[in-house]
Amino acid sequence: MLPVERRGLYEDQFAAALHGWIALNHDNASKAVCLYPQIKQLFPLTIRTRMSLVRAVQNTDKGKWILNCLPICREAMEIATKEEDLVALRIARVNLTTLPFPQWHIRMINDVKRNEAFAKALNTTIKSRSSVVFDIGSGTGILSVIAAKNTNLVVALEENVCLAMISKQVLKRNGVEGRVTVHAKNSTAFETNQKADVIVSETLDCCVFGEKIVETFLDAHVRFAHEKTVFIPNQATVLVRLFRCREIFDIHCQDYGGVRYRSEYVKINDSPAEQPYWCATAADFAEFEFLSAPEEIYSVNFTNLADLQESLNSGGALKLSPIKEGVAHGFAIHFTSDLTGNGIVIDSSECRAWDLGIIPFKEPCVVKCGQELDISWKLEYDRLDVYNNFYAESLQRAEDSLRYESVLLEQIQKIRDDSFFKPMMNEISQHELPFTLDISSNIPAQCVVNTVDRETPTKILITSLYRHDGALDQETFFRIEEFTGYRDFIEKIVPSRVRIIGRLFTSDRSHFDARPDPSAHCQVDLADVRSFNIRELRDIRLTQRKDIQMTSDEFTVYEFNLTAENFRQDAFTTVNRVIEVQPNRPGSDGVIYEFEVLGIRNHKLRPVAAFLFPDRINNDNKVCFFWK
Repeated sequence: MLPVERRGLYEDQFAAALHGWIALNHDNASKAVCLYPQIKQLFPLTIRTRMSLVRAVQNTDKGKWILNCLPICREAMEIATKEEDLVALRIARVNLTTLPFPQWHIRMINDVKRNEAFAKALNTTIKSRSSVVFDIGSGTGILSVIAAKNTNLVVALEENVCLAMISKQVLKRNGVEGRVTVHAKNSTAFETNQKADVIVSETLDCCVFGEKIVETFLDAHVRFAHEKTVFIPNQATVLVRLFRCREIFDIHCQDYGGVRYRSEYVKINDSPAEQPYWCATAADFAEFEFLSAPEEIYSVNFTNLADLQESLNSGGALKLSPIKEGVAHGFAIHFTSDLTGNGIVIDSSECRAWDLGIIPFKEPCVVKCGQELDISWKLEYDRLDVYNNFYAESLQRAEDSLRYESVLLEQIQKIRDDSFFKPMMNEISQHELPFTLDISSNIPAQCVVNTVDRETPTKILITSLYRHDGALDQETFFRIEEFTGYRDFIEKIVPSRVRIIGRLFTSDRSHFDARPDPSAHCQVDLADVRSFNIRELRDIRLTQRKDIQMTSDEFTVYEFNLTAENFRQDAFTTVNRVIEVQPNRPGSDGVIYEFEVLGIRNHKLRPVAAFLFPDRINNDNKVCFFWK
């Protein structure tokens, strides 16, 4: 009932109520988005309610409505007048396009070998315009489009709601939307009486089984298939090799204080590790070397129901024979797959869509040519475990006296990088230790703090602003913020000085991993995916990445002076910076950034991360970007 110019007096209260309503019940996200036309009528000229709506929805688990917030965000940017609001909206827009989109998906749809093999398999198995094709795990819809060029009846099943919505735009852009029906469901929850002539599912992870392809095809056999249904892929074989790479071993294994810490990917006894395997690309490590030829672990026939049933619970043993003498640091796993049973074969080790599955050893093993090394394996539902049964006898005898512990990979990195730990602990005096709390899960720091009896209140916080993969750790700020109610007691935050240093860079490989490449998509137009370009890359090891070329001098992104006084005054609640950089060569893909802690950097031990521009910048002019 109020005039528009007076409604702004109450917008803050309205925005807070809206945010709280959505936070209280995530199902309200859909109602809020549907009510947006009425909300816009209430506050047509201001952005606070729009921003509150967008922020609240993106903190929910309702993926579909996250995408529905994109036009709301764009409208808010059109009427925003304050620079800090524009910065916040730009960040919100990036979050809206990256939160619902799997980070590996761009690299997958850019893999020419993968795409061409699946396209050939579909083109040869779809026999008529009336053939019924089920595309399970259809993603952005590239295989559905290829299938729809051969038939009028395609059923696309994709449980990621955002991907399902994107695929509808892709189908329309390619003029086949009338031939494909998209269902935002897992195939096992999809009900239909229709039978498929062809069932295609590219749900192969780097060790075949991790995305539940066996369970998916078992269900499809029972409910979607008839006697002559063709399954793509037809078959897959998992293979294992020994590898040598000291850097990978060191990433997962560190000794400290008489304890042998091993990451959650390392099997330190006969029990399964928390994670069956780590994913990595051999090209990321300059000294990576295979010490044995590929040996078959297991082969599964996806067209055979009995074979699939056996794959739910299976195991066995085999022998590996080294072809090179050396120190083995783990197993590397890949797969081959015959997509049709007629020789359309993909090898994951030769494709860019899949990493190797890495199983690091708990201790290095010296191997020699001519040896026969015993290994065993276990496949249970979607989990594949491979075990080293050839550790040295001296190690096996000493195991009772060795203390192994499994910890997170992040904690391993903090043990390894003692260049940061030692000067950090020098900031804490002996009499301050009883009042010190480590909120960074730093094992060396905890070992020191645990030498004294804990007293309250907490006066010193030990924290870490960077993640184990080199990225800025957002959770750190949340953990510090938990102490806002006790600010008057906090006397020190350790480390006290952290600087983020950036450089412009270019990399064809990063460009491939982050942005769709039209030449790789088998004549399918995926332009609608460009809004979801990857905006951040992590775990970049500069000593190994020869593809990365720096295109500017170093500059300071931000410097944190983590004094208790700044903490008490909310100095870091919101930080905005406009940064201008002069490139020293044309072409930039983004900003490589790294951390300098207490004036110390360590390129060799610490990975870095990168913020990526939406597209490659090719001019020589100054680059201006915002950091918040």
